[in-house]
Amino acid sequence: MEKRNAFTLVELLVVIAIIGVLIALLLPAVQQAREAARRMSCTNNIKQLVLALHNYESSFKVFPTGRLGCDGACSPQNGPATSGFVLLLPQLEQGNLYEQFAPYGPNNSFPGSLPSSVLSQRPDAFVCPSSIMEPTVTLSSKDWATSSYAFCSGHYGPDQGIGSRVKWLNSGMFVYRDAKKIADATDGLSNVFVIGEVVDGHDSRGRNRWASAGRLEDSLRSTRNPVNTYPGQGETTSPYGTPLNAAFASRHPGGGNFGFGDGSVAFIPETINLTVYRNLGRRDSGVPKSW
Repeated sequence: MEKRNAFTLVELLVVIAIIGVLIALLLPAVQQAREAARRMSCTNNIKQLVLALHNYESSFKVFPTGRLGCDGACSPQNGPATSGFVLLLPQLEQGNLYEQFAPYGPNNSFPGSLPSSVLSQRPDAFVCPSSIMEPTVTLSSKDWATSSYAFCSGHYGPDQGIGSRVKWLNSGMFVYRDAKKIADATDGLSNVFVIGEVVDGHDSRGRNRWASAGRLEDSLRSTRNPVNTYPGQGETTSPYGTPLNAAFASRHPGGGNFGFGDGSVAFIPETINLTVYRNLGRRDSGVPKSW
């Protein structure tokens, strides 16, 4: 009888073991390559947003304000709580969406007066591929689109509560109702954060709604807490019964992407000196900034 060639059970198990080892060796490399691609896409998003800021500045000779309005009762033209990101929409080829927001219109004193069909729209430039946050969050029966990015309002944060220091008197380029000029960045635009990454807020208030700009939440953040201080950690304040820390954070291992005023983007590591990091959020610290 002719002998048939075949694997023995032992040989089969050895082959399976080798395949398993190869997969174990290759999988981390594949995951790292995917994360590197996601991080590069995130970097390009921030570059696009900073370019939009400069295109806006070229047209109006100022950067958009971080928040169009004040707190409490304001006239409709003041646009309370409307984020400066709304003003960037025409620079992001989102002119139609901008017209739907009509941020200076008489019927839009607060973006929440708009229907979910408008608030739920999420331009691609606002989404980091590494983000795991939900595309929308429902607040007050409205569906709001979320964002992976926020303006840097300065280095004042939760230790200042929710008073004027974290509103129009903060130290960065994007504050309440005060549109900053290039000349206001006396530290030099290459030394000042303008946009950074954020993660979901894990509570009913700080869910990173790109169209809204609140105190220490949504599209306005600070460098008071270290990068990648996750929600509920670090210095917090709880004006609404939930701990807000105003921190920038990302889903990238080891740090997060930040856009500088000159258009450059850098990955800021978690190990950065906290004083240096805080000063990078300031437009006029007057001190050297290197890390």
